[in-house]
Amino acid sequence: MWCALMVCAQVLPAQATTNESVMHRRWQAGEDTSATAPTPATTLAQAGEGSPPASGLQIDKKRRWFARVGVSALKLNDKSENVEDVTGPVLRSSDHPVLRFLAPGVESFGTPEGATVDVKNSASLFGSVGKFLDDHWAIEGLVLAVPFKHDIYGKGTIERLGKVATVKQLPPTLILHRYFGEYNARFRPSLGIGLNYTYFFDAEATPALESYTGGPTKIKMKPSWGLGLFAGAQYALTERLHIKLTLGYVRVRTTATMTTTNTMLSGSSPVLHDYPYPVNQIPTDPTSRQAMDNLVGQVAAKRGGDLGTYERELKSELNPYVLLMSVGYSF
Repeated sequence: MWCALMVCAQVLPAQATTNESVMHRRWQAGEDTSATAPTPATTLAQAGEGSPPASGLQIDKKRRWFARVGVSALKLNDKSENVEDVTGPVLRSSDHPVLRFLAPGVESFGTPEGATVDVKNSASLFGSVGKFLDDHWAIEGLVLAVPFKHDIYGKGTIERLGKVATVKQLPPTLILHRYFGEYNARFRPSLGIGLNYTYFFDAEATPALESYTGGPTKIKMKPSWGLGLFAGAQYALTERLHIKLTLGYVRVRTTATMTTTNTMLSGSSPVLHDYPYPVNQIPTDPTSRQAMDNLVGQVAAKRGGDLGTYERELKSELNPYVLLMSVGYSF
């Protein structure tokens, strides 16, 4: 053992001397010797090679943001009330003495009772942007869409008129989702609650409606604020791509205001068919029809050339079921 120690003592100094001699010769020759000599920092760095990185560096940054495009279909639960006169009836029995003979028992010629509408379903394209607040909660805004277009048909007393109007609408909606399952799970169901704003525009009356009201008719519909409930399921196709199916129910209420200008009626006006007997017989009887034309002309002359401007209102609850089918991209 003592022999082994003696050998080591002789060898190690010899190696140190050799290294010092080599470095001294390189220094005299003008060479850089700093890279040759190991330093504590170099030693620690070399010792650290192959060691696992800190735990914080092992976590990939999650793609919290997402965007979706897809198709949206609306099935309306339309509950429309009857049309109501706001500015009063177009004619009253007191406007002309002949009216008492043509329409005994009828005090006024306003909108016939039971006149309402049926708003039809619609579908369109939409786009949304959202962000996961954590692994389970996300917020999504349905901010882009091709306007929904709804056909509006007469119902009740005016059902025979067919289509009476069209209207377009945009329904931006903000939804708070609660997702279930792990964040990186391929399939994730969700529930949500949302705030909807429905904006109606480009409402137009058809010739059938304008013939019924007796003149050019403009329609305006109030925007609607309402809550919505949603249930959905998301399926991941890749790390970034997914598809999602969502069903919802949204509360939508609106009031349509119809303003008819330059109003004129005649013995052949369609609206006369919806008044009680014997008024509904006026269009089919030549004598009564001519008498009606004459008295309306006289009343219009007293009012300045026509019967005036009249406003009517219709309150509706649309409350659609919503179907959203979309493809999403996470980033």
